[in-house]
Parts: sequence; structure tokens; C-alpha cells
Amino acid sequence: MKNTIRLFAAYMPKFNAYCVSDKQVSDAIATGKTPEILLKDEDYTALGNKSLKAPVVGFLMCRESGYYSIDYNYAKSIAQSGVKLRLLTYEKTVQQMMGLNGLILPGGSFSSPDYFYEDGKEEYKPNSRYEAYQTAFIIARQHNIPILGICAGAQIMACILGGQLDRDVKQHTNIIHKSPLHLAHWVSLLPGNPLSKMFHSKSFLTNSRHREALKSNIPSGLDLYAVAEDGIPEAWGSEEKKLLCVQWHPEDFAAEGNFSMQEIYNWLARKAAE
Repeated sequence: MKNTIRLFAAYMPKFNAYCVSDKQVSDAIATGKTPEILLKDEDYTALGNKSLKAPVVGFLMCRESGYYSIDYNYAKSIAQSGVKLRLLTYEKTVQQMMGLNGLILPGGSFSSPDYFYEDGKEEYKPNSRYEAYQTAFIIARQHNIPILGICAGAQIMACILGGQLDRDVKQHTNIIHKSPLHLAHWVSLLPGNPLSKMFHSKSFLTNSRHREALKSNIPSGLDLYAVAEDGIPEAWGSEEKKLLCVQWHPEDFAAEGNFSMQEIYNWLARKAAE
């Protein structure tokens, strides 16, 4: 990227994440340059990636108090797939995406536009995080960049393409979808889709951290890949559009060595290398 200033995220044990401070980012932007946020080579080695020449995947960073961050489990799962990371902030998103081969929109808690819902409520509070997700998704689609969406990132991708959300899924099910448990509920895979080829069984237990959920009417151009026991969509995507969306957090399993969950990140690595 041209006119950039390189910053390196550092591991912070108290967050169990690689972080860069808001001040570092704002100071870089104040110089008129675009921050290019990376991990150091030794971090890749420690995380299990020794391929220092690899496709570059953008990751829209999460938030800790005063820091942009990427959780350790995200970093490990992505590094293990063999790609290099460029960490994206909520400012200068367009410039930071130049030259990317893939994109990850991770989970997070923040306000989404009211048109995502059909309840007529006006609750959207404009925020830079959602705006960055929307911008990154649109740019990636324009350039045919493969995208992996996790939890909130998956929901945003579906809704921009015409889907809708329930604001509070617990009103429609007895299954707890927002749970602190590592194994919260069962997910069943529909046959014949890319995700079903990654798992050795037709169903599996997974974590679940979402209050909102995609309604069953999957938007045109996307295919339903998996559902929870109550029928709520858990995964969807399109091989033609190079989109894969999962409602759970596979990085928590992949970082522990779960091969099937790691394959979700490997899917993006393969697409990014094409």
C-alpha cells in the first residue's frame, strides 16, 4: 500500500489478544498516512504459520478498552490456515483494503441498521464499527474477494444482501443461543454444501453467543448450510460469490486443534490463494 505507516499489534495477556492502541492509530492518521497494522514474523511462527509469503487476509478488528484487537484464538486459527493478516481499523477502511486477497468480518456487539429488522423499531445508533463492516463487505464484493463472516459478521453479510434478523431470538425458542458454555447446542448440516464436506458427522455441538439471529428466509443468492435444533439458521453462503457465514465461533475450537473447525478458516485461505 502507498502512503502508509506500518504498525505492529502486540500481544496483551490481560485481553488475551494482539492489540494496537487507539493513540497509535490516531497518531498515524494525523500524519496523513494510512496505518498498515500487522503481526510480527515471530508471532506467526509462534501461532503456527511459517509461510511468510502467503495470501493477505484482512481482519476487521475487535475492541478492547482503548485498543483495536484480535483475540488470540482468531489470530491462531487464521495463522494456522497459512495466510498473512492485515488488521483493519474503522477509519481509512478503503485504503487499508488495497491489495487484500481475502476478508474476515468477525463477531462483536454493536448497533445495526433498523432495516435489518421488520419490527418497525427505530433503535439504530450510527457507529463507526458497523459502517466499517458495511464498507469492507461492499468493497470486497466489488473486487470478488472471498469473505468469511463470523457471528455478527455473518448476520451483516446476509442482511446487506436482503436478509432480516430477529432482535431477540430467545422469544422464539427454548434453546439458549446466547450462552457462556463452550458447548451450547447442536447444529445440523444440510447435505451437499461446502461446510458439510468439512465435518465428519451430520451434526455437532458448538458454542453460541448471539442474541439476534437470521430469520429462516435466506436471501436470494445465498444457500442455507446448517440449522440449530430449533430450525434457526446457523450457517449459509455461496460458493459462486465466495461467501461463507457461520453463526458460531469456530476459532475457539480450531485453536484447540479441532480439524473440522480449522477447515472453516482453511476455506478462506484456499479461496484467497486462487
